[in-house]
Amino acid sequence: MLQSNFLSAAPQFDPAATDNPGSHRRQVIVESTFVVLLIAAAFLLRLWALSEVHFWDETVYLQNAEVICCAKANYSELDSRPPLLSLIFAAAFLLWHHVYAASVAAALLNALGPAFLYFSGRMIAGRIAAAIAALLLAFSPFFVGVFPPGFVSDATGNSLLSDSPAVTLIVLAFWLLLRALRRPTSLRFASAGFVLALAVLMRFASLSTVGVLSLLVFVDVFAAAADRWWNAALACGAGFAAGMGPNLCWSRFRYGGFLTTLHRGWGNFEGPGESPFFYLKDFGNIFSWITLAGLALWIGGWAWEKLKWKAGDGQREDRHRENHLVSAVERTAEKRSRRIEAFLWLWAVALLLFFSALRHKEPRYAMPLAPPLFLLAGIGLSVLVRGRQTLARIAGTALLVGALAYTFLPVRQRFESPFVDDEVSEDMQVSDFLNDNVPPATVLYSNFNYPVFAWYTNLPVHRLPESGPALYDALNRLPGDGILIAYKASDEIAEPRLEWLDSNPHFRRFREFPALVLYEYRGCSGPSPCQQR
Repeated sequence: MLQSNFLSAAPQFDPAATDNPGSHRRQVIVESTFVVLLIAAAFLLRLWALSEVHFWDETVYLQNAEVICCAKANYSELDSRPPLLSLIFAAAFLLWHHVYAASVAAALLNALGPAFLYFSGRMIAGRIAAAIAALLLAFSPFFVGVFPPGFVSDATGNSLLSDSPAVTLIVLAFWLLLRALRRPTSLRFASAGFVLALAVLMRFASLSTVGVLSLLVFVDVFAAAADRWWNAALACGAGFAAGMGPNLCWSRFRYGGFLTTLHRGWGNFEGPGESPFFYLKDFGNIFSWITLAGLALWIGGWAWEKLKWKAGDGQREDRHRENHLVSAVERTAEKRSRRIEAFLWLWAVALLLFFSALRHKEPRYAMPLAPPLFLLAGIGLSVLVRGRQTLARIAGTALLVGALAYTFLPVRQRFESPFVDDEVSEDMQVSDFLNDNVPPATVLYSNFNYPVFAWYTNLPVHRLPESGPALYDALNRLPGDGILIAYKASDEIAEPRLEWLDSNPHFRRFREFPALVLYEYRGCSGPSPCQQR
């Protein structure tokens, strides 16, 4: 076990600290009530508008869950997708075999993130800053799934994507690391490493965050004996290996390489190139203007302290000062607090540079920046309620509450929809038609939305190249008879061309829908592959 006393003088940031048991009990009740209400409200917002309609990536995780729990064998992307979310959905399906079970599980995972962020922030910045950060993660419109006009994103509050659950696991790992730094034991560091591995298994892109968070082991340990940070790093690495090991071994025995699934999963980040300033341009839409204001206040406070220091303003002001004297313990705690705040900036900047360097960008990819940014913004905004005069504190509190209410106001749009949305998509209508009108062994061929049809049907699905000569070559060499799903030309997809299919003798129109056409495919006789006439 690690035996160390670093962080034994952990910062006690809250001015309400007291030895009065009654006051402490009230504080615990208030804090517990806040956390429970926070989770409940975040869960309700993310569960609202339950629907059976789901799109591409959502159905991938649902389909993989069916493969895991129910041996559904018509299509799988377990060879290239992180498995943890599908494993959670599979467990939910064992309790209730309905898509709503997956929605409940995802909403609960996403709602726990703000609570873990509060626990983390309380350890490094106090309850007020932590509460502000938690509220930002729980109710910021982007993270709930409410977007301004003209802003498009796949991330929604009740989506079945892995982005938000991965953020929850990242924040949980951060909290566990902070607890391990406060009272170091091998088990605590190993637990943090294990949760970091779960974050990667939830979303492979979390590897970038894991790389940054692993540096936290050294933030408060470098001043101690050399063997202590080394033991902490070994314990954290052992926990990470224990979490990743089963998946790596499964990848090796199933697909021929320990890193095969990770390598294939990287292909999901391929796509059209975007500007390196993509996330800076959309920063306000993703993290809201109040986060920018909080960051500005943090920077302003830091600059003011530096100016005071250079001007020889004497000892720094402290919330726990007594007779204008700052104890050595409190001063050490403040230094450590500043180190962790500097680490938060490192965390945010490193991830921003990483995601900006990727060729393909989507707003939801930037969600892992939320924990450090919201914590820093919470620290900055908490200045508003810490004025010296009572009137200043009242005015600052009113300003902060008003700003948060204004920021979260668009979230009310979630409740404009019914709790259960019974909308039926065209893909669901097509799937119902196929389930009712073709033999169970009929193969579906598609180059678009193939996971959707795999999820809504039990028919075998054969994935085709997306476009170009490879697509038409594959259409000329289909392995057997079946049904081709061909979408009409749109901004998202333009191939295969319907006129090409209509001129090919092996394709016959079977049924037409508003956005797509079903073609019956019949191969040619003889050993030679079919060729375009």
